[in-house]
Amino acid sequence: MQSWASKLYNLWELTRSSLFYVPVIISLMFIGGILLIFRLELSYTEYVQKLDFLYAGSTEDAKTILQTILSALITMTTLVISITMVVLSLSASQLGPRLIKIFMSSRLTQIYIGVFFGSIALTLTLLILLHDQSTFEQPPKLTISCCFVLTFINLFVLLGYVNHVARSGIADTTIERVTQELEHSLSRLTDSARDHTEHSTAPQIPKHYSENQRDIYSSCSGYIQNIQYPALVELANKHDLLINIECRAGDYVFTGQKVGTLFPKEHAQAEVEICIVECIDVGSNKTGTQDIEYSIRHLAEIGLRALSPGINDNFTAITVLDKLSGVLSKALSKDLPQHIYHDQKNQLRLIGKSVTQSDIVDSALSQIRDAGKTKPDVLHHLIQLIGTISQTLKSESAQQALNQQVDLIKQHIHDHFHNKEEETYLLETLEKYSL
Repeated sequence: MQSWASKLYNLWELTRSSLFYVPVIISLMFIGGILLIFRLELSYTEYVQKLDFLYAGSTEDAKTILQTILSALITMTTLVISITMVVLSLSASQLGPRLIKIFMSSRLTQIYIGVFFGSIALTLTLLILLHDQSTFEQPPKLTISCCFVLTFINLFVLLGYVNHVARSGIADTTIERVTQELEHSLSRLTDSARDHTEHSTAPQIPKHYSENQRDIYSSCSGYIQNIQYPALVELANKHDLLINIECRAGDYVFTGQKVGTLFPKEHAQAEVEICIVECIDVGSNKTGTQDIEYSIRHLAEIGLRALSPGINDNFTAITVLDKLSGVLSKALSKDLPQHIYHDQKNQLRLIGKSVTQSDIVDSALSQIRDAGKTKPDVLHHLIQLIGTISQTLKSESAQQALNQQVDLIKQHIHDHFHNKEEETYLLETLEKYSL
């Protein structure tokens, strides 16, 4: 059951950033809604005719107006798509091409575009209905009036979309969205780690493991999106195996690359190896299904590009560091997923490669630190970030990872600010936080 849930979530991760599905669903809802209104109006014509504020023209006049509306809506939707492409281009050049997904996965963006396409589909459907006048004696006043009201609403929807797009182009907005996605991913993955704590004891490798193992090789190339650990445990129990997976979500593998081992090799038949490889979902893109560093890398990329010579925006990089401080504080204080599984008899069945606190610190800070090594304001903010987190940190491994970053910062200070005022200022900040 957990295996299927993981696969479904991975599928959701791949589809939720598409601009196709939500607009199609909204368009179908609009078509269904106008057909329902039309059907109700045919059934209760005598009541509808008593409403004086509805459309009072002829069917031919309504067709002419609707044709004009349809043309205007198509032009408006074309403008919307053009604006969207411009924003995506700007986001790709300033914040990184991988962050286009953040804009496209915005539910508000998808709803706006869905309303525009749905309005076109609704108007076209109504024109088709009006083409066959044999189905009604009087023009469908209520149905036509609803289309007119929707067209009027579209004017304000366009205004709202332009405002939404303008705000989406601001770096702070994108940073906030990435941070929210990161916090959600962190909460989801660490909660699953807490549920799995009882199986996360240190693995006891059997004797003669290295002499009696069989290697497993990848059957395709791509990024590992999801590993079905529950399914692997079932296979291990069924065939009395110990499975060691030497890769994790987010890693790139190529065809023929070693991805793990089986023990003992006399139980590792060819069909079992095929089933194990099929439990490793590989695709062309990375996803955040099991990769806890996925959104951290996105957030770090914004800061890294902001510090590039072509942009040189220290304030955006500092904003990224502010967001990373809160994320790192949560990540380093929680139990990270440890993919070590035992059976009911406490026999080791599966060893998976797990992310460490050092990996998270390195993904979050290393590239930004290196890109900002000549910028005293960025180094000062990094020192503040590390000092603040260290005051509440209890994990020794996390503290060691932060201390490595401090040592590198000291080296940067010596290399680039020796015998300068900035050196004194930065060293005083280090002493302030006892680093």
